[in-house]
Amino acid sequence: MSKVAVRCATGDLRAFFRWPAVARAVRRTAIGAIFGGCAVALYAEWPTIVQGASVFRHAALLCVAAGIGAECVSMVAFALLQRQLLDVGNPRLTLGALLGTSYVGNAITAAVPIAGSGLALAYTQRQFRARGADPATVSLALVVAGVISAVAFATFVAVGAIVTGNPAAAIVGVITSAVSAAAVTAFVIILRLPRGRARLQPLITAALRLSQRTVRRPSSDAAHLSATVLQRLGSVRLTTTAITLAFAWALVNWGADALCLAAAIAAARVAVPWSRLLIVWSAGSAAESFSPTPFGLGLVDVALIAALHGAGVHVSDAVGAVLLYRVITFKIIITLIWSLRVARRRRTLLE
Repeated sequence: MSKVAVRCATGDLRAFFRWPAVARAVRRTAIGAIFGGCAVALYAEWPTIVQGASVFRHAALLCVAAGIGAECVSMVAFALLQRQLLDVGNPRLTLGALLGTSYVGNAITAAVPIAGSGLALAYTQRQFRARGADPATVSLALVVAGVISAVAFATFVAVGAIVTGNPAAAIVGVITSAVSAAAVTAFVIILRLPRGRARLQPLITAALRLSQRTVRRPSSDAAHLSATVLQRLGSVRLTTTAITLAFAWALVNWGADALCLAAAIAAARVAVPWSRLLIVWSAGSAAESFSPTPFGLGLVDVALIAALHGAGVHVSDAVGAVLLYRVITFKIIITLIWSLRVARRRRTLLE
């Protein structure tokens, strides 16, 4: 029996996960699952894709360009949302670095079913810490950014529900968002109070010790580490101005994505159902959040097509509009531009 096997048998899980062959197998399995899921979803949707592909022949190019621009604005707004909260800790983060991190994190979230959000969060934290941001500031800023983004999304859903004459749904969405925001606000207030941090420390210490017993990390003293983390979190000051501006950028983020859908519908030379646009868009966004397939293939498209058909758009026109919207939001063109930019930079460094 090898040394790695002996150490795994005695409970040292770190040796197992550091075993190169196992790591490669895990990576290959994950990649295979992602591509396999994409292939199955594409096969299931192939008749629909063929039916709506004709829209690309007569698409309004100006509207397509407007949709691409709206999606770019959406990504920049999301990066500025994070920057607004991270500026509290004064990290040395440029807009370009934030945009690149946000773009990759968004791609991870969409590509990896179920666990994508957690992997994207871990990636974002590593990138921000590598650029000099305080770990406690990064953790708190990302949590607050997520809540602000959720509240902004619920705001658009509520507006869409009111416009379509369904105030009950709007009230439920607003109450849910208010509860989430209140919970995070209470947590931030507790962190600022020495007595609140003292009550939280035993809970965090117990969680760290459980982690040390299972995965042998972190290696430092749990009590000292929890006290240090709480002290750093308590020193972070999120001003009302910073939160207000972050919420404004979150609204721009979601609003620009909804305008991207409107541009795609117009590019398919179909009348945009403005009164139901937010409801249609929110149906697709919600489906993507809970999709078990990469990039929401097979669920987001069906949800958007059904919602557009319910808004009075013919099925074939809805299929074409959704295909255009999905191509734009997959950011194929942005990916090509970004790849060329990175390749040119590498070539310049080599020369």
